[in-house]
Amino acid sequence: MEPIMIFHITIDGKGVSALQAKTGGAVIIPFGGYVESPLFSGTVCPGAADVQTVNAAGVRHMCASYMFDGKDSEGNPCHLFVRNDGYFPRDSRPGPFDATPTFLTDSPILGAYLHTARFRSEGHMTEAGVDIRVFDVEKE
Repeated sequence: MEPIMIFHITIDGKGVSALQAKTGGAVIIPFGGYVESPLFSGTVCPGAADVQTVNAAGVRHMCASYMFDGKDSEGNPCHLFVRNDGYFPRDSRPGPFDATPTFLTDSPILGAYLHTARFRSEGHMTEAGVDIRVFDVEKE
C-alpha cells in the first residue's frame, strides 16, 4: 500500500529540552520539514514539536503537533495542522513506529477528506530525522 503523504521531518538537536525524574522522563523535540504529495505540498511552520514522555514502567508515548503552510491539490494556499499520537515498545528508542494522525485544514478540498478518522502513520528514522508515512486505512 502506498502512503497518501510522506512528511519529511528534520530534527535540529540543539533545541531539544529534556527532563529525567525517578518516575519517568520527558523530552521536547522541535523540528522542521516539508511534504510533497498529490494531495498537499508545504513546509512545516515554526513551533512544531514532538513531546515524548516515558512513565515509570518504561512505556514511551509521543505526541507531535505541527502545521504546514502550503497548497492543496488545486494549488490553493492553505494550512494543514497535524497531531500524531503513538506509543513505543517499553524501554526502546523510537523507530520504526506506528501512530494515529488527526488533521485540521482550512482547505475545503482537503477538509472533506482529511477530517475523518481513517488514517494511520508509520515513522521511519532517516539521517536528518524521520519520515512519517500517512496511510488511508480504508484503502488498505
